[in-house]
Amino acid sequence: MKTPNKLLVFFLLFTIFAFHIAAHDLSNKFISQKPGIDPFEFLDIELNPDGSLTRNRNPTVPPNTTSSLAFSKDVLLNPEKKTWVRIHIPNKPESELQNLPMILFIHGGGFIMGSAIAPDVDLFLENAVNQLNVLVVSVEYRLAPEHRLPAAYDDAMEALLWIKENNDEWVKKYGDVTKCIIMGESAGGNIAYTLGIRASYVVDRLEPLVIKGIVLMQPFFGQVSRTETELYANGGLPLEVTDLMWNFSLPIGANRNHPYSNPSIDTFSKWDKIKELDWKVAFAACDGDGLFDKEIEVYNLMKNYGVNVLSSFGKGGYHGIYIQEMDQSRKIFELVESILSSYMSN
Repeated sequence: MKTPNKLLVFFLLFTIFAFHIAAHDLSNKFISQKPGIDPFEFLDIELNPDGSLTRNRNPTVPPNTTSSLAFSKDVLLNPEKKTWVRIHIPNKPESELQNLPMILFIHGGGFIMGSAIAPDVDLFLENAVNQLNVLVVSVEYRLAPEHRLPAAYDDAMEALLWIKENNDEWVKKYGDVTKCIIMGESAGGNIAYTLGIRASYVVDRLEPLVIKGIVLMQPFFGQVSRTETELYANGGLPLEVTDLMWNFSLPIGANRNHPYSNPSIDTFSKWDKIKELDWKVAFAACDGDGLFDKEIEVYNLMKNYGVNVLSSFGKGGYHGIYIQEMDQSRKIFELVESILSSYMSN
């Protein structure tokens, strides 16, 4: 009788253990389905019958013509696509506005919201051009779900080629296209990452524009399985919200393991050119953000592959902190300075 009792105990323990593992997997898979957070209400958006979005919370500011920090203007990029850029230059004496390093900046918003002329983005870039003495071209790209990825990637590349053409008066007069950085925040960080890879394979086509590095501010990466910070970080976006963003922005039928979302899923040979060109790739992230684990994973993969990576990783915080808080913005400015150290004039 003793042997059957031992087998029964073992069977019961195994069953409990298996049930625990299954329950954990299911909770990871379906956690975004828990009631309590309506992503449409959270984002203040409405889905229309034609599949477009009404974005009710969309504050914007006009170009700066009197700011003590910087001046800006809006320039049409592609009239058919209704894309354009806002250019920022420092409010400084003309003698200090020669051969300015250039930043192509890409705003966040989960690919479905946000703008180059949102108040927080505009103020962040005002401070950036003033403190770094650079020229910034900020891209107003097409949003999903009206224009799913890769539309935003294509618009960012078009903006890079537009800079290369050097036809705008401010770009021609004040900018130096041989000292260029690609920089993006959140979804813009994802776009900056993808744009950097694309650009690394067409450097000849981009001449005389020369890219020196890429700055990724809390880049919006994802994967099907939940990470620990997605589940427990206090400063992250609700999973219902990020799931909605991915569902609206990825190609129809794709999940979060698509290469547009998950850089770890694709072959690493995509980084060969970035490595060969010795571009610096800088990551800024904090562990209070739900995206942190995935960002760290991509950073480590690139580092181990031999890419010249830089980092500014912090404790606590929340998603969007580098745009919202000026003392945190300074960490981004330091990353830019480390990339352009031999060119900075301020």
